[in-house]
Amino acid sequence: MAQTALKTCEICVSSAGTKYCTTCEQFFCDNCKAMHNRQKISKDHTFKDSVNVVQGIKTTTSKCKEHKEDTIFVCNDCYVSVCSKCITGKHNGHKLSDIDESVSSLTKVTRTEIRTILDAAASNVTVVEKSLKKFDSEVEVSVKAIQEHGSKLKKLIDREVDEMVVTTKKKASVEKERVRKILTDVRTVLEKASVLEQKQNELQKNKNDSSTLLSKLLILAGEIEKLQTIHFVAGPTSSYKPGVTTNNYLTELLGKSDFSETHVTYIEGGSRMHILTKDTTHGHLYQCRCGHEMISPSQ
Repeated sequence: MAQTALKTCEICVSSAGTKYCTTCEQFFCDNCKAMHNRQKISKDHTFKDSVNVVQGIKTTTSKCKEHKEDTIFVCNDCYVSVCSKCITGKHNGHKLSDIDESVSSLTKVTRTEIRTILDAAASNVTVVEKSLKKFDSEVEVSVKAIQEHGSKLKKLIDREVDEMVVTTKKKASVEKERVRKILTDVRTVLEKASVLEQKQNELQKNKNDSSTLLSKLLILAGEIEKLQTIHFVAGPTSSYKPGVTTNNYLTELLGKSDFSETHVTYIEGGSRMHILTKDTTHGHLYQCRCGHEMISPSQ
């Protein structure tokens, strides 16, 4: 077990406090301890090596509820603190550990676990912050790419619309010209038919003999036969049928913006530390959760 810096003797305040009185909760050097044990009032006080006392904390010894004496051991089989009388009673034959050494060992383990968790948390803060910064940058790039792609599509659509409009107007112009020519032909027929009608009226007004009238009517009939009649069935039409604009089509056209989900694993604090109960072996009080590494007061 790692050695901690020795306290100064709290009696002479000059030598190193190598011993700790659990009753007085004070650090003693060897000379002051000897004097303390020779005094009648304190001759039964219990001492521990100061290295087994948690640095900066004076251990308060609890009392056994049954015997009202200081608990100085831990029963590894029952996992309870016991006094000196308990080990000759119902805890006789059980595996025991020194309570102060157990506290010191557990303190070392918990300190290591807390440091590990702090280091991991600090590292994770850096990782998460970098991840957020990287994600913000990626989102900005994605948004810019979407806007640029959208602008390209708009330009393509605008160009296609312009071309469609020009083509439609050209086709309409050609068809209108054909209709205008037909209109001209129909008006020509109308004018010629009107002239023939006037000729027929004039023949009816003049009193010609039958032979002369027949001759002129035959000539009129010949002119009528040469006149081409135009039958206009239907005029041109124009319409527009929009293309299909479903969501799937737009998605295929525009593409997709994808995101990967955040993944995180939560691990309980002190993942390597497990307090043994009745399955304690070899007098060890603590065991790694992996089931292999044993941590005992002697380590």
